[in-house]
Parts: sequence; structure tokens; C-alpha cells
Amino acid sequence: MRDVKGATSEEIRMIKAIQRSVGALDNGWIGNQTLSDIAAKLGADCWPLNVELYGQPCILARDIDPLNLSGRLPENAISGSFSWQGQPCSILVRGGKVVRGMSCHCPTPESVLYKTRDGAVRIARVSSADALTHSGVIWAVGGMGLLGNYNPAAEGFTGAYSDVLRKTNHTVLGYKGGLLYGVYCKAMTAQQVNAFCRDKLKLTSAVMLDGGHVAAINGACNKINTQTRQFYAVRFL
Repeated sequence: MRDVKGATSEEIRMIKAIQRSVGALDNGWIGNQTLSDIAAKLGADCWPLNVELYGQPCILARDIDPLNLSGRLPENAISGSFSWQGQPCSILVRGGKVVRGMSCHCPTPESVLYKTRDGAVRIARVSSADALTHSGVIWAVGGMGLLGNYNPAAEGFTGAYSDVLRKTNHTVLGYKGGLLYGVYCKAMTAQQVNAFCRDKLKLTSAVMLDGGHVAAINGACNKINTQTRQFYAVRFL
């Protein structure tokens, strides 16, 4: 879809005001980001939605289902967080049940995006699923913290583990305004991923998931690396 730009200064001013009111980047252009934020505000029935935002493939939805896989990525899903020897090694809670209870560098904590029974989506830096302070956790996905939680050293991504920060393909799970974002970031460093989520997508909370050869997305329009065997995935509902 071609972006639409106002033809006059007043039209651009109106577009920017609309963008600020829905939490989109106020750049004066109407594109997928602005329209998806408007759709969320209006309660439009179009989820999950697979669109490109600022050139990066994304899946947007009201909810997710994180799962421990042993095969190819299902539809409307992105590759998930860190795994080792066929099992997730970052915190994973699904349907209220703990699948993996410890952080990937336990006892060093990791950032965890999680949803509770009151419908709230929160983020915390913990080393165990038991440390999530709100009762009734429905799902939880651990990863490397972004935005206000961006501090790779505090989460053990140093030395041999600093390769996670390198320029490669990454996936991100983020949240803003009632929507969950699954983002496939092409050829970015962790620092660039963080800046993209902060400055372009305007996410309020996010974690970077695994990357490199496992980074994948399987959407209606974007299908990248869908044949790779995955052990951790995030499906959008």
C-alpha cells in the first residue's frame, strides 16, 4: 500500500494530530502503522493482521499463544525465544502452566513479557517464572529486554553470549495500545532493533527473541524461513 501524505501544511498537521492521538509516529504520512493503530482504537475486527511496518514484516493481534514446538512454524506465528537441545531455555508460560520456569542465563534474570487474568500485559526482569509478582499469569515469554529494559549486560548477554547482539535477523515480541506485535527485523544489530521498536513502532514494552538462522515469520503475506525446525514459537490469535 502506498503511503498518503497531506498536500498542504494543514492536512499534514491534521494527520500528525491523528497519529499522536492513536500512538503512531507523527511523521505526517498515513500508512500501515497509522491505520493499524486506528484499527486498534476503533476495535476493528481484522486480527491477526500481517503487514509491513517501515519495511519490516509484522503480525499484529489482540492475543498470543506461545508454544514449545518440534517442527515448522505454524501460520500467524514468529520464531520464539531462546532454546537449547530441543527445548526452550527462556521463560515460557502457556495457558497458565509453566513450560520453562528459569531464565536463559539463570540465576541472571531476563526480561519477560506476560499477561495476567485481568487482561493486563506487563514486563518484568526476573530469573524465574515464580518471581512474576502478579497472580494469574496466563502466558509469559522471556527474552532480552528492549526499550526501558535495554541492558544486555544485566541479562547476561556478554562474552560468548554477546553474539546475540550482532547484526543479523531478529524477532521481537512487543506491546502497545492493546495490540501485541510480532516483528521480523531484517539485518539489524540489537541496538538497531531497540531503536526501531522505540522510535518507529513506538512500542511501550518489548523483548527481543532469538535470531540468526532460526529467525522466521509465517504470515498471510510474509513467509520467511518457515521450513526451519523450531523449538519455541509465538502464535498470534
